[in-house]
Amino acid sequence: MKVESSGVLSEGARRVWRYQRILWWMFAVNALLALFGVRPGAEQFGSVLNYSQHAERLSNSFDVFVFLELIAKPEIQLGSVNGGAVCFAVVFFFFSLFLTGGILEGYRAGRKLRTAEFFHACGVFFWRWVRLTLSLVVCLIPIMFLASMLFGWSADLSENAAPETLGFWVLLVGALLIVGLSMAIRLWFDMAQVHTVAYNEQAIRSSLRHALRTTRQNFASLFWMYFRISFVSWLILAIALCVWSRMPGRMFGWSALMLEVVVLAWFAARLWQRASETVWYERWEVAQATQPSPARPTGVPSPSASVSQTAG
Repeated sequence: MKVESSGVLSEGARRVWRYQRILWWMFAVNALLALFGVRPGAEQFGSVLNYSQHAERLSNSFDVFVFLELIAKPEIQLGSVNGGAVCFAVVFFFFSLFLTGGILEGYRAGRKLRTAEFFHACGVFFWRWVRLTLSLVVCLIPIMFLASMLFGWSADLSENAAPETLGFWVLLVGALLIVGLSMAIRLWFDMAQVHTVAYNEQAIRSSLRHALRTTRQNFASLFWMYFRISFVSWLILAIALCVWSRMPGRMFGWSALMLEVVVLAWFAARLWQRASETVWYERWEVAQATQPSPARPTGVPSPSASVSQTAG
């Protein structure tokens, strides 16, 4: 059944604005963890650059060869630097995964959730998100193998094929297909999360089956909605990188500020996607009202409702 999709993005943006404190909390936690993550690298690079001519060449412009020469020095231990950054990235991943239940419940509710309601929803759905994430990783493994084969094939064509640009075009077309397929899979799992919150679904397989059927039947409208928001975030990133590449290296403060603005914009775009998916799903439920549809199990209220009853 066709779903009225006009105004979905604007309504999604309105809900993100209404719950903008979520965006600012995510940004603040990310900035704090990033600060801790880059400190070991900053100390190591600083101890070398303070007494090296590399500092002048890297501060005026970014020289790839100078940077490669710098990280080859024995004083720079990339293993320890990257290890700490990865640990903090994993912490933020689980933090954002934990918040997802409260975020989706908040976007679905017709009112602002109290703090207790929000974090109750976060806890209720957290382990379901962990199971969904593991399923997502399993689905993405074939995509990773396909991407590896594509890169190898493209490199072989670049070396051996008669047209020198054949490998490049194969890589470009293949990369676009892989990105599109990855976005479609991510959209499927997003809709599984929205369905899980809407019906307090316990069985992850049931949510995945339902989301797959819904996404397949409405793929054009859903993917177009998802893609437009993604395109906005990519465009912001491209503009920021273009400006950043032309900024003098000594303008470190402005460079850092610009990168933080990009991070904030990407967080906002992701929340915009989640809110728009929730709005679309609500309209889809209305369109399906005349047909048999799954309902919340009797006696199993929504997370926010259960907290309200407890508080009452």
